[in-house]
Amino acid sequence: MNAIKKAWLVLGAVGLVLAMSQASRAQVNSGASTINLSASLAESVSVVAGPSSITFPLVPSGTAAGNNPATITTSWALAKTRTSLKVYAYFASANALTDGAGDNIPNTAVSGAVDGAAAAPFTGATPYGGAFGMTVFSQAIGAAGTFNSSHSDTIALTINTTGLALPATTYTGVLNIQAQAL
Repeated sequence: MNAIKKAWLVLGAVGLVLAMSQASRAQVNSGASTINLSASLAESVSVVAGPSSITFPLVPSGTAAGNNPATITTSWALAKTRTSLKVYAYFASANALTDGAGDNIPNTAVSGAVDGAAAAPFTGATPYGGAFGMTVFSQAIGAAGTFNSSHSDTIALTINTTGLALPATTYTGVLNIQAQAL
């Protein structure tokens, strides 16, 4: 009988342990704490052009190609209110290059072939004044994937000295590259 009492006592103790362990593992949760998040993407347009210098082995009367093409990378992050993005290459005046002594190479003598297309002179209007440039790239904005992207172009440059009767000297000028989002 003693063994039966011990068995009942052990069985009761096991039951008590099981009952207590369930209660001690019950969950206690706190209330939720919140954090508000805010993220902003600023509107931007950037242009990186290179190389920093292009040289031309001019001939007395004929066409000379630049030693390297110009490479232009345009990157943008635009608002949904924008409808277009354009990249322009232009000269600040009708004189694309000068020797500083009154001898000039006009913008009409400088041509650019954008991305392998036919070469055209820098005679187009730009928003930056005068008809001394060309449109390099144009992108409609509004469709999915157009608000935040990048694009690369190349311009192979040539100078035609035919009819200019230039003296032998060094001519310098600056080709401006600029993007505009509307």
